[in-house]
Amino acid sequence: MTPTAESQRKPNPRGAGARLRDEIVEAATRLVENRADPSGITLRGVAREAGITAPSIYGHFGNLDAVMDAVVDECFGRLSAGLEDTLPLYDDPVRRLRALCRSYVSFGVGNPRLYRLLFSRDRPVEAGPVAPKPVETMPGARAFGLLVQAIDACVAAGRSISIDPQGDATLLWTALHGYVSLLHSVPDFPWPVSENLLDQCAGRLACITP
Repeated sequence: MTPTAESQRKPNPRGAGARLRDEIVEAATRLVENRADPSGITLRGVAREAGITAPSIYGHFGNLDAVMDAVVDECFGRLSAGLEDTLPLYDDPVRRLRALCRSYVSFGVGNPRLYRLLFSRDRPVEAGPVAPKPVETMPGARAFGLLVQAIDACVAAGRSISIDPQGDATLLWTALHGYVSLLHSVPDFPWPVSENLLDQCAGRLACITP
């Protein structure tokens, strides 16, 4: 977006508010992708990238945190869509589970700044223990649900002895996230071939039978 785009932009027609909201989120997402440190992103910067005035944002978002929450939702949507694209490629449930693992890591490695944003945003410090929320209400629930469903499918096909697919999906997600994070922070470690490592993670943590 050029510096003069704001002054050149024509007002959105009536009823185009949803489109403007999407443009704000897309602009903020581009800023995250192009900055090593997203903490420097401001509402004014988002507005400039979107080619609008800063006050225009307040019709859709109350503050920068709300904009960034929407960016997180957008990024989880991209991750989920990538995972879903792998599903029709495999009939065998074990191969499908392995493909999901590879797709997850591929997204994290290929989009390091977006991936980092998903799990590194500061959250308010609560007083005392934090009560768990239902998984389906949390960001990333769609992507996590695909892992649960994939393990369920392996159980149904007699290919897994898991007695707790959601619990085992949690273990597998923990391993995948840890692997992506380590690839970012320790890239020169002598890692095994990625596909072999991921296949072993899926096999062991999803209780796949020989």
